Amino acid sequence: MSKETYSSPFWGENFKGFKDNKFPWLDTDLILSGYRRNMTLITTTQQIAAETTKAVMQLQAQYMKDVFEQLSEQTKKNISAASPEERVAHQSEKAKTAVDQAIEHGRNVNAIITKSNEKIIENVQKRFKEGVDESASLARKTKK
Repeated sequence: MSKETYSSPFWGENFKGFKDNKFPWLDTDLILSGYRRNMTLITTTQQIAAETTKAVMQLQAQYMKDVFEQLSEQTKKNISAASPEERVAHQSEKAKTAVDQAIEHGRNVNAIITKSNEKIIENVQKRFKEGVDESASLARKTKK
């Protein structure tokens, strides 16, 4: 994931006058750099969410493929099974296996989402702390 700064057409056109003006009581560079970092945080968060969604969708697709392959195999075996008792026993074993696989799949999806959420929370927390420091710095400058 790249750490590029956010820039949009809106930024250059609409804030140009604001950026060029100098107010003795306002540090516009500090405010504008904070805005850029906030936009970078949003972009990074969106990238993490998109990557997570892609990973979960790939995992879901593989899981569904495996389920359908197992169903096909089970159908073939049930047709060839000699007695109804053997069919029931075979289906019971397959049901146990399917439940175990579903639980494991759920755990895998949960782990991917949890990891993604932790990254996002870590980034937001870091940016929040930076923002508080920026606010304190701005407040000290305005007192002078």
